Amino acid sequence: MKLLFSLILALVIIPSLCYGIDAKVETVEGGFFQIADFSMDGRRTFSIDRAGGIERVDWKEITSFEIKQVGANYWVMVQFTTGKKDTLRLRQHSFFRGRSNLGSVLIPFEKVKSVSLLPDTAEEKKKEESPVKETILPVDSPPQEFDRITLRNGDVLMGGVVADLLTIRTIYGTISFKKTNVNRVSFGKGAKLQKDGEKDVLFSKYGDKLSGIIPDSYLKMRLRTNTDISIPREHIQEIEFGVMPEIGSKIPPEQPESTTSKDTSDITIPLRRN
Repeated sequence: MKLLFSLILALVIIPSLCYGIDAKVETVEGGFFQIADFSMDGRRTFSIDRAGGIERVDWKEITSFEIKQVGANYWVMVQFTTGKKDTLRLRQHSFFRGRSNLGSVLIPFEKVKSVSLLPDTAEEKKKEESPVKETILPVDSPPQEFDRITLRNGDVLMGGVVADLLTIRTIYGTISFKKTNVNRVSFGKGAKLQKDGEKDVLFSKYGDKLSGIIPDSYLKMRLRTNTDISIPREHIQEIEFGVMPEIGSKIPPEQPESTTSKDTSDITIPLRRN
């Protein structure tokens, strides 16, 4: 009896582990995750109710699905690879799992709104990696990239954010991104006022969009004059990372050491509120 149970379990689980699926997940809070090796607690099939009994739907036959709750029951609105659409009643559900650039991801089923399945992503990446070597012509040094901070009073600061990681507290937990993986951060109200609903939003370079709270009270920036300043977070409207200075912009050049102040200690800007 134990052997029979083991064989049945293997037939259910093993086929779902034979192929990898990437997915773009939208949460009910409006966040987006790009997840590799996506599954529902290890399964890549749906167990559904049909007129003739229980049936399994393999995710290899699906391009996307949207989750709906009707009373105590969950339904999925499915788009098949053939173009057909159908609404299916789930018999069971569990956490969604996978991997992102931050590590392992675990999202509660009821927090997911929709999923776009990307089973061929890995193959497409291989095709994009052309074996033909391109001839690189000698060029001048590329323009330096900067971080740009826009303050709520309209001021703009160019330099480099002095932080290796950016942390945001979300309903899924506290998540840290490497600064090099972040595109921009839009700040909501101050941390004490965010109960009103206006959250901070972090956009990664991989398509992730996360809303929550950036817990830092101050943000340190190194200006092009090699001076460090600390800016209260409630005065910051937006940070853009890795931007190129606009052509013709009048960003002052870095001062040589002989003309810079000997005192390079941190400076806190006394910014006024609007």
